[in-house]
Amino acid sequence: MTTSKYLKVGMIALAGACIGAASAQSSGPLGISARIGGFYPSSDSARNLSSTWYSFGLDFKLSTLPSLGTGFHSYIGLSGDYIGNGGDNIIPVALTYNIRQGQMVYSAGLGPEFRNDGDLESSSVGLGEQVGVAYEFGNMPTPIFIQAKYFFGSSQLNGLGVFLGVRF
Repeated sequence: MTTSKYLKVGMIALAGACIGAASAQSSGPLGISARIGGFYPSSDSARNLSSTWYSFGLDFKLSTLPSLGTGFHSYIGLSGDYIGNGGDNIIPVALTYNIRQGQMVYSAGLGPEFRNDGDLESSSVGLGEQVGVAYEFGNMPTPIFIQAKYFFGSSQLNGLGVFLGVRF
């Protein structure tokens, strides 16, 4: 098994283990999170273009769900990211389920993935999935967090995003 396959299996296992034991993203008073970071593709064709792509994204809290138990909170959200390298880019948009326990936040999402290979003739739309884990630093008025998200999709551009963000 290649390293990228181990990474994919590990992220799926982590998401599966955490989905029942985690809780939703806290999203400050406005329910918005913004993040910026790098994307590390796992496919060989994408890696040939560059080993690191830039990325940024937003999350919106849509609806709080009933409590999962003491210390657990969950909500449904909408997540959108832009991942780019030169003229190539991908825009995954996902409806997410988020779970929080303490300062740890776990998420899983599914939605359309818009891919552009540098010209409009090679654009495509497919189904994309994502799993993520974040750590929020303290109880600040505007919380700062670090996040890792693995993006799976119908395109060849799968990989790991690592972000620094803030919740509003």
